[in-house]
Amino acid sequence: MKKENILLVARSVWFYSKSDEAAFFEWLDKLTCISKYEGKGDALYIEVRPEAVNEVALRELLGLFHRYDIDKKQLAAFDRQEFREWFRNEKSYWFSEVFGSKKPRKPRSAAER
Repeated sequence: MKKENILLVARSVWFYSKSDEAAFFEWLDKLTCISKYEGKGDALYIEVRPEAVNEVALRELLGLFHRYDIDKKQLAAFDRQEFREWFRNEKSYWFSEVFGSKKPRKPRSAAER
């Protein structure tokens, strides 16, 4: 059974030069897990075939999203057992941006509300 594609959104991506912009799209084109991408307004919609995401592809997506300051929370969609050991490493540069705070929030008492 084929899984549905995952849609990622890159909003207001900042390019520092024409070559930087070209490098961004070349990077996207090299990722075989990406089925297509399309820009609308200030957003770039990136369709990813989840069955084609392996460790190398996920690390490349992390690098791309980090370099171009794209919201990494979306990458939590690829949190699978096969990646869990390294992807959920709390010491990694991406952890808090993908999964949120390392420490669970304490519930506030009635007096603190």
